[in-house]
Amino acid sequence: MGFIIGLLLGAVGALLYAPKSGDLTREEWRQRSDELKRRADELQRIAQKIAEDASVKGREIIDDARREWDKTASGGPGTSS
Repeated sequence: MGFIIGLLLGAVGALLYAPKSGDLTREEWRQRSDELKRRADELQRIAQKIAEDASVKGREIIDDARREWDKTASGGPGTSS
C-alpha cells in the first residue's frame, strides 16, 4: 500500500515540477494511471491466490484435527479407555 501511495506522490511531484504542454501532461497522467491500475489488478490477483491457498490449507488442518478427534473419541490407539 505504501508503494502505491509513493508512486502517486512521485507522479504528482514530477508533473508539478516539470512543465509540459497540457496534451503531454494528460498523456503522462493517462499512462501512469494505466500502470497503477495494472499493478493494482496484479496485487489483487496475488492476494486472492494467497487467500484461496490459506483457505485450502485451513480446511486440510480442520479435517486432520477432526480425524484425530474421531480416532481418539472412538477409543483408537493411544487412548486410556
